[in-house]
Amino acid sequence: MRTKKSQVNKEEYMFSLIAEQATSGQSIKSFCARHGIPSGKWFYWQKRYQQRNLEAHSENGSFTLLQISPDVVSSIDSAIFAEYKGMKIYRPVPASFLKELIG
Repeated sequence: MRTKKSQVNKEEYMFSLIAEQATSGQSIKSFCARHGIPSGKWFYWQKRYQQRNLEAHSENGSFTLLQISPDVVSSIDSAIFAEYKGMKIYRPVPASFLKELIG
């Protein structure tokens, strides 16, 4: 019979593997093969991991606090104002010009 502690350790282990795979750049198939994890088991734990993250975010409310800091630009001439299909516009232009460009 499994103890609650071993289930928690297994959960932590699988969740750490899911996070590792996400940052590894490997496909799920090759990652699972390397670690000897059946793909069905992988997707089961991945679903639990996603549910856990959703629950954690919903407990905090439906809004996320954003830290906004002002852009530090030495001059407006050095910043790109808009870029469309490789065309870079370095100065503010009227919205009608941008509409014509996109349209």
